[in-house]
Amino acid sequence: MAEEPQEEKTYEVKDKRRVNSDGTLREEQPEEPKTKQATTEEQAEDQTGFPPPNVYAMMEFMIQMLSEQAWQLMGIRLAPGQKEMVKDLTQAKIAIDTIVFLVDKLHPHIEERDRLALRAMISDLQLNFVKQNA
Repeated sequence: MAEEPQEEKTYEVKDKRRVNSDGTLREEQPEEPKTKQATTEEQAEDQTGFPPPNVYAMMEFMIQMLSEQAWQLMGIRLAPGQKEMVKDLTQAKIAIDTIVFLVDKLHPHIEERDRLALRAMISDLQLNFVKQNA
């Protein structure tokens, strides 16, 4: 069997730097028009390389951030970059109450195992809050 010659791949290089090699600003050149109309979601993905986050993912992120903050405000975990524990139970309570609210809103949109994990997290936070408040 004779091997077929492989075609050599060619690449087109576009210099998108805004500064010339001598340090002067390069003149902006208009981009080539796209052949199809992109949807808003496609445009957002094209600019960042990632799809835009949905509200539920943002809520889950906020729950995790508030949870960590609540632990720190209860004086159970040390905040990054701090040398001493800070205890502010008023703010911790607000963080926990906000987590409960967000989990209730998120409840119909997540899987059962995620619901159970979030409820367990809330229980841990609430129990530790009571212990710290005593």
